[in-house]
Amino acid sequence: MATLSYSELGNRDLADSKILLLHGGSPSAAGRLIQQAVEKNLKQAIENSGDIALLPFLQIHNTIKLYDKVVELGRLTFDKSDRKMMSVIKDYYYDLNYPGENNMELNHEEASEAWNFADRIIKEMNI
Repeated sequence: MATLSYSELGNRDLADSKILLLHGGSPSAAGRLIQQAVEKNLKQAIENSGDIALLPFLQIHNTIKLYDKVVELGRLTFDKSDRKMMSVIKDYYYDLNYPGENNMELNHEEASEAWNFADRIIKEMNI
């Protein structure tokens, strides 16, 4: 059985989220997959740098920290609105997955906006 890369897994998550959005699935379930797609592709960009000092970044889920590192590596150009959206997507990791005071549900419009953002960012990294 072949081992899939971060980007292969992330791209599969993004494709699966699109299926949910197109066919009436849960927008929140799509949001969880979108967060994973962004996280995994950011990790792929970091892994591709070949710098073993960056390996600890492969163990975190914070898309803001991952985004900042990918910008530092020159794989993305810093954009204030992109970083703000990374903050929104970062919250999907916990707030769509676990109960508690921060638990949230996405509507179709919010999930579609996140999908469009994720698709654009992933394409910009050109992994």
